[in-house]
Amino acid sequence: MTSTARYLIDSNVFIQAKNFHYRFEFCIGFWQWLQHAHQAGLVYSIDRVHRELNDGYVDDPVRVWANTLPKSFFIPDTKDGIVMQAYRQVMQWNVSNRHYTQQARDEFARFDKADAFLIAVAKAHGFIVVTHELSNPKAQRRVLIPDAAKVFDLNPC
Repeated sequence: MTSTARYLIDSNVFIQAKNFHYRFEFCIGFWQWLQHAHQAGLVYSIDRVHRELNDGYVDDPVRVWANTLPKSFFIPDTKDGIVMQAYRQVMQWNVSNRHYTQQARDEFARFDKADAFLIAVAKAHGFIVVTHELSNPKAQRRVLIPDAAKVFDLNPC
């Protein structure tokens, strides 16, 4: 039995799409495709990403768009026991990992940020994390999503 991959989108994908190649003014098809992909059960994000998108200007097009999406687009992160178990594992790894600076580990552990929750939701529910961040195993001043994902045998793209 083959399973269909499901993708979990980081906020930087939405923000960079809005600012560069997929601006709402001339590429509404991209944003419509995301909605259709969600309806097909392929594309999601998480509550923390939704909150990050809502931190922008009230009239920011990506904020307005995100607030028109069905509630199911943004997966609950802190209200899911399985996710919170995975989050605990992610935090245990983060705390014990001496490769990164304390400041990097503190930033990754911020409860109001999406990065660690993206890893936890992907781990708990079998998603592929989509981010514009690039892996850099030598980085010490920031815990990058692709590098954290690899620790938990997730396949970021």
